[in-house]
Amino acid sequence: MSWILFAILASLLWSGSNIIDKYIYTKLLRNPVVSVIIMGLIGLILSIIICIVRGFSELSYTNIFIAFICSAVYTLAVFLYFKAVRIEEISTIVPLFYVTPLFVLILAAIFLGEVFTPLKYLGIFLLVAGAMLISAKGSFRLSFGKAFWLVMASSLAISVNSVVTKYLLGFADFWTVYAYMRIGVFVCIIPFCFMNFEDIKHAVKKHKAKAISWISISELLNLAAIFLSTIAVSIGYVTLVGALTSIQPFFVLAITVLMSIYVPKILKEEIGKSAIALKLAAIMIMFAGAMMVGI
Repeated sequence: MSWILFAILASLLWSGSNIIDKYIYTKLLRNPVVSVIIMGLIGLILSIIICIVRGFSELSYTNIFIAFICSAVYTLAVFLYFKAVRIEEISTIVPLFYVTPLFVLILAAIFLGEVFTPLKYLGIFLLVAGAMLISAKGSFRLSFGKAFWLVMASSLAISVNSVVTKYLLGFADFWTVYAYMRIGVFVCIIPFCFMNFEDIKHAVKKHKAKAISWISISELLNLAAIFLSTIAVSIGYVTLVGALTSIQPFFVLAITVLMSIYVPKILKEEIGKSAIALKLAAIMIMFAGAMMVGI
């Protein structure tokens, strides 16, 4: 059951990245594409280091091509997310993304033959429901506008990425799969560099090292989380790993509340009594789901 530990650690790191991103785009920047570009650059550097230190295990040209296509799908998912954020409030967007494990469940059953007991499926649905509840702020509304469909498309793209990653792990170790996908993402973000050159120049000029440093830390956490998630998928079922990483909002809530108490100048979260009650109920639902998934 070591995949459970790797999935939980990945969720914790993603939570740290989320919180830093909130600080960055509240205090420093407005255009999130700068983060994507830096993520691509750091990912390329990590891939080169992996190649030099460990080398790549053998992977056919067909599977390398599939890895690059998968990277393009992941980049598309990020792009669709940014489009949705510009249309709708983030508090409405984030809970919708927790349908991703459901897409993974369907795709993995069809293409990987991952089928489980009814108890595990109940656990997956509880994790998703709890994640959506704990992420919602105020009155979460379900609107089937353009932003909704952008999020659904982004979630589906992320799910395809996860399932293809599991497929590729059947042919190579997680170091190799991780590195090829990071190289693929870098290739895909090159057009973003040209399209958003003025935003990058403005960010560097206005905030200099401060913005770049925070973004780099956030993306290092994000890439470390992806790496741990890749390890978890190489050991366990992609359906269950994807479901278990849904506990991420719990870590975000816990860290945010602690920061609001001890370092409110950096980040302060206003949480009323009714919101706390709702989030505690969501946490109980999520932990019940996690226990069912981990059995």
